[in-house]
Amino acid sequence: MSIGDNLFGRIQMQHLSVNNLIQWGDHLSVEHSGIDAQHKAIFGLGTKVYENWKDGGSLDVLRPAVDKLENLLKAHFSFEEQLLAEIGYQDLEQHAAEHRSMLAEMEMMKERFHTFKDGHESVGGSLLAPGWPIMQFVLGFTIGHVMSSDMSYCRALAASRDGV
Repeated sequence: MSIGDNLFGRIQMQHLSVNNLIQWGDHLSVEHSGIDAQHKAIFGLGTKVYENWKDGGSLDVLRPAVDKLENLLKAHFSFEEQLLAEIGYQDLEQHAAEHRSMLAEMEMMKERFHTFKDGHESVGGSLLAPGWPIMQFVLGFTIGHVMSSDMSYCRALAASRDGV
């Protein structure tokens, strides 16, 4: 098999859309309308930032979107932690620690977007360019956090709604 015979030999990763890798859908629902809407907004904005960067978008346009993404995350994590505290979720401290870690990661990405200079990178650029961590973050947020950590509190949420 030659390099050209496998997917990554023919299509460079920077040409892929996040939506080629994961689609938003009911499989990501935690069955709480507020949290689901917030998750979808975070996924959508993160995907938009990455796609705009990938397509050569100006950093002057992307920087405010990254700032908005950070603000969405902060608001979402605060809302989610308050809700989980109200229902007495037993793993809240571990969940909140994961949120703090993700916010620290987001702060580093934001800093990269604010210090990176337009014109120093080709479209799609190197793995050190600021758009790559956004794609990784969006995938980590959806696959790692929502699909595992957030799904773990679904039973506690359902029990609180049912009065159990």
